[in-house]
Parts: sequence; C-alpha cells; structure tokens
Amino acid sequence: MNQPLHRFKAELFKALGHPLRIKILETLRSGEVSVADLLRQLEVEPATASQQLGVLRSRGLVDSRREGSSVYYRLRDPLVLDLLKVARAMSANHLVSMQDLLAAEMRDEGLTAKRAASNAGRRAAAVS
Repeated sequence: MNQPLHRFKAELFKALGHPLRIKILETLRSGEVSVADLLRQLEVEPATASQQLGVLRSRGLVDSRREGSSVYYRLRDPLVLDLLKVARAMSANHLVSMQDLLAAEMRDEGLTAKRAASNAGRRAAAVS
C-alpha cells in the first residue's frame, strides 16, 4: 500500500471539504483573480477569505503572486476542476435519485390515501 499517496489524496479531499474553498476554486476557473475581486465575488469578510486561501495554498491547490499592493491567485493545477466537475455530476445523480424516491413515495402515499378514502366511503355506505 502506498501510504504517502493515500495521505496526499486524503489531504486533497480535506482541502476540498469546505464550501467556500470550493467556491474559490470555481471562481479561479477562468484564470488569475485579485484578492479584491475574489472578495467582491465571494461576498465574505477578508479574514474568512484569507483563512480559506491559506488552506488552499498550503495544500498546493492555488498559487499567489504580488503585484504592487495587490495579490493575485490562480489554480496551481487546473485538473482540480475535473474533480469538481465529477463532484457536480455525482451531486446531480444523487438529486435525481432522491427525486425518484420522493416521487415514488408520493405515489405510494397517494394510493394509500385513495385506498383509505375508498375504504372510509365503503364503511360509511355500510353503516347507512
């Protein structure tokens, strides 16, 4: 078993385990973005963005560069977007499955409600 590889993968998925970090990575999809622009797009406090950018940087998912007083971030490896695309597809599949289950349950409950109404009608007719 290749422990370092498993550890690397686990750390990668931990880094992806926060909604804001995923949103940051998706924001960087189109290329380099300044911190000021990131803050505008993410609508979060600077300290919150800084903390999450630090995690992404420490895990090697983003790189940064300074130009004057501005700091810019970019994806270190665009393959991370493939992971996010797969996660989106898996989420869609899960939602479809849940919708199917809900629809089946509603059909079953509808049939049960119809049966109950029918049975109640028969009982009322028998009593009359």
